[in-house]
Amino acid sequence: AGPPALLPASRWHTRSQVAAAREALIGLRVHASSAAVRTPAGQEQRRVLLERLFSRLRSPGGAEGAPPPEGGAVSPELLCCEKGQKLVADVMPLLPPPLLAAVLQAVVAHLGAIARSKSPRVTSFCSGLAAAPKLLPVEQAAALLAALPQHGEASLALALGRPELSALLLGLLCHPHVAVEARPAVEAAYQALLPLLHQHEQAWALLDAIVPGADGAHADVLRALLGRVDSAAVSAACAPRLEAVRAMLAQ
Repeated sequence: AGPPALLPASRWHTRSQVAAAREALIGLRVHASSAAVRTPAGQEQRRVLLERLFSRLRSPGGAEGAPPPEGGAVSPELLCCEKGQKLVADVMPLLPPPLLAAVLQAVVAHLGAIARSKSPRVTSFCSGLAAAPKLLPVEQAAALLAALPQHGEASLALALGRPELSALLLGLLCHPHVAVEARPAVEAAYQALLPLLHQHEQAWALLDAIVPGADGAHADVLRALLGRVDSAAVSAACAPRLEAVRAMLAQ
């Protein structure tokens, strides 16, 4: 069936995609509540159901069992709307690390579109994106950080104003091993944020959340970052934030 009258085709497709994924999620939950899930056959069935569920999140043309399309596995339309974000938040805790990494890859790949979306805050999605990076191997977290600079200053500035994207940045930069084992990726991510520290208070809000938990290697990266901030170019609103972060790192 086609879209109902007065409903744009894109919205109809997204609504249909959410409904199909919700149906698959219910099937997975029903199976998880049965005794059979503990058997080898039950575990195999769970794997099949999980892959079927994940396939419902794919962009059009991403067939079940196929490799993720370029730009990530998850449809950007889902990532840019409230119902889609709620759905992805419900699915993320069920995913093994490779599929979880594919979700985060899609968020990073479509960062600009998400940053420009009008979706209201979805708390569960923000929480999921903040927590998910620590579940990934350090090389995957580093790859996601290394992809951030390609979006450019304007998109990164908008991203800092979106709670789900700032949560993801926080999660990636606070990965427990990335500053030690993948320092160049961390430095590149902070270098991309450097211009924003002169005018954007959201960039300082991100650092305020990062600095208290920064270990020795991470703190060294942050001190080097602040050393490159041009104090003369920092706005009046951001200047106190700069001094406060410097004071925290000096402790």
